[in-house]
Amino acid sequence: MTDPLDLLISRRGTLRFLVGAAGSAASLPLLAWPVSARAGTLPASGTASKSALQYQDHPKGTSSCANCANFIPGKNPDAAGRCIIVAGDISPKGWCLAYAGNG
Repeated sequence: MTDPLDLLISRRGTLRFLVGAAGSAASLPLLAWPVSARAGTLPASGTASKSALQYQDHPKGTSSCANCANFIPGKNPDAAGRCIIVAGDISPKGWCLAYAGNG
């Protein structure tokens, strides 16, 4: 006759449990994200100072804030925008050390 404990602690049951536990553990960090990040919105402005990242109001060659991945544009192309790294208003024609090209 089969022992009932063998049915509860089978290899298949153990693997199913481990896969479920691993999936649950992997999703725990998602609960720690702020609601705004889960909604897909970016912060209004970064926290690094302009001087720390050597921000300048003019481009460096063809690199400018307008074509940086960290730049959040203003209401129109010439309006000051925001940066997810640098604090304060950012000129679309500016540049800093945090520049990251869009592709």
